[in-house]
Amino acid sequence: MACLAFLAGHYAVPENSRLLYFGQAFFAPGSLFGAIISCCFALRGYLHGVRKFLVLTVASAIAYAVAFWVAVGVEVYSPFLNNQERGDVSGQALFVGGMTGALCTLCAFSLLLNSGITWQNRMFRALCWTPAGGFLGVAGWALGPSLGVALGHIVHSMNLASPTETFQNAKGQASYFISTWAAWQAGMGFALGLVVRRKNSTA
Repeated sequence: MACLAFLAGHYAVPENSRLLYFGQAFFAPGSLFGAIISCCFALRGYLHGVRKFLVLTVASAIAYAVAFWVAVGVEVYSPFLNNQERGDVSGQALFVGGMTGALCTLCAFSLLLNSGITWQNRMFRALCWTPAGGFLGVAGWALGPSLGVALGHIVHSMNLASPTETFQNAKGQASYFISTWAAWQAGMGFALGLVVRRKNSTA
């Protein structure tokens, strides 16, 4: 996921290809997350069929895009922020955006995954874990100067970054996005495992 902070490394789409650039920037991160998590669940026997795999991948892509624009909406229109604070990335926007993404992602996976527990129970667990997405969003952004810079350094050392990106850029705002993705997605992957986990199961 860190590579996507640099527009998917060497395969970056130029900004003048607006449609492709928009799709890569707003749908690629969620798509990759959904595909990887779906593969993990398929290997563990919780997901059967290509159709469900595709649906969950698309749902994850939409969840990321919706969460991003909800966060932007909160940043711009929230009555709890003064004019001096608008334009920066506030904890309020991160929390609401993270929680929105968690709600969409957890509900989609809870409905479509196979498990020994009822879908109603899975949905209840998903709703209980939804606030964790908000806290992960805030924590991930706060870890930008440490976790984000470290991950950015790894990406550059593996020569995966886009030719237009430098390590100095990775130490800037890009590091905050990298750490937010890493923290949120790792946390949500863990939460999804708990949502569908059967009792007395080591899965």
